[in-house]
Amino acid sequence: MSDLTAKEIAEILLGLRKKLMRIVAIIVSVWAVSFTFVTDALIDKIKNDLLPKGAHIVYQYPLEPLILKLKISLYLGIAVAMPYIVKIVYDTLKNRTELLNNLNISKSKAVVYLTVATVLFSSGVAYGYCIMLPIFLKFLYQLAVQQGASAYYSIAEFVSFVVLMLVVFGFVFELPLILYVLVSNGVVKYSTLTYYRRHFYVAFFVIGAVITPPDVFTQLMVAVPMVMFFEISLLTIRILLRGKIYEDMHPASG
Repeated sequence: MSDLTAKEIAEILLGLRKKLMRIVAIIVSVWAVSFTFVTDALIDKIKNDLLPKGAHIVYQYPLEPLILKLKISLYLGIAVAMPYIVKIVYDTLKNRTELLNNLNISKSKAVVYLTVATVLFSSGVAYGYCIMLPIFLKFLYQLAVQQGASAYYSIAEFVSFVVLMLVVFGFVFELPLILYVLVSNGVVKYSTLTYYRRHFYVAFFVIGAVITPPDVFTQLMVAVPMVMFFEISLLTIRILLRGKIYEDMHPASG
């Protein structure tokens, strides 16, 4: 690989600067719109839908609600900009390094992957919002009541926790697509995933322990779906990429 000239480096930095400005423009635009029109309604809906009956929301310092609005609006801006950020990272790694030599994604495939990713992420958010979090938060509230405590949740901590959990479940539901793309393009072998299956399980439970309160029930509520979707990912790959898996396990002798 030949050394880059000063002109080439300048061109790379100029191109990167333009891309960064586009990312900032997307995030700021979405942030401004969501801060003005969306965030209040979103926060109210989370409180009305997920706050356990009998629990109360409080704010601990005067600027807490404002800072919460700013944070949620920023998260929405980053979420909207994420597809473009992924594209930039992919193009950069593809053109400037050898890490993704085996990964070739056409525009038509990119549209399909983006559509599937959106559906899977939305499904994960729906699972977390409609099934997991109501059970989870009610359990924690009942636990506090049994111990003789009154539940007063900081508005920032309550809403931020809900958003974090929804994002986690959104990404968990992306596992089948991510692993399918990696295996189908030869970046990772199916046999590698099955060989390190137990290591993935341990990692999932560690993640569950890190992002949830320190009790086994809530850790299982996060870790078990991760394990399930990892197994669903392996089953999907085994069905859709049967021929490729066979070729990887039985390479033709030259």
